[in-house]
Amino acid sequence: MDFNLKVEKRAVAQKKSDNKKIRKEGFIPGVIYGEGKEGTPIMLRSNEFVKAYNKSLGELAFFNLDVDGKSYKTIIKDKQVHPSTRRVVHLDFMELTKGHTITVDIPIKLVGDAAGVIEGGIVDFLMHTISVSCLPSQIVSELEVDISKLGIGDTLRVGDLPLGDLQTNADAELTVVHIIPPIQEAAAEEDAEGDEAPAEAEAPQATEE
Repeated sequence: MDFNLKVEKRAVAQKKSDNKKIRKEGFIPGVIYGEGKEGTPIMLRSNEFVKAYNKSLGELAFFNLDVDGKSYKTIIKDKQVHPSTRRVVHLDFMELTKGHTITVDIPIKLVGDAAGVIEGGIVDFLMHTISVSCLPSQIVSELEVDISKLGIGDTLRVGDLPLGDLQTNADAELTVVHIIPPIQEAAAEEDAEGDEAPAEAEAPQATEE
């Protein structure tokens, strides 16, 4: 998903109040980083960024930033959020440079109807993104994973992902998705076991002396 945003250069903040002033005027301070380059301090309109960011939730987004007529193709490398208001207060963008490897988080998208679900099982989706290293030209917006052959009890791990030329440092044994048995049946079995009362001990027989 691509977004085009016009941004403005800004002076390097000398004190906290400098960035506070920028935010009060409706901007978010940020920096564009590039391979072997000094960071470029920028500021972008908060409402325009939030609108684009909300559209990109769950997907890898590319931000084409126009700085005084010069375009930078970037991705968000880091963002700082206010702990109370949850508003974005600072952004770090990484410029995508041809021939230079970068590390990004790629969303994982499950496709197909798992055989185990048709049998009544439930998809337990544990790992929604994976960190990979690749060239900018190899970046994909999402990694599609076919789960149609997974039956009840089957597990798909990082080592099973169709990464192709993408490289990851994630443990190959990490679980991405697991098909678990129907909760209703499992719960019913537990209830049935709980309803079984222990056998009563026979009352002692009274004896006459």
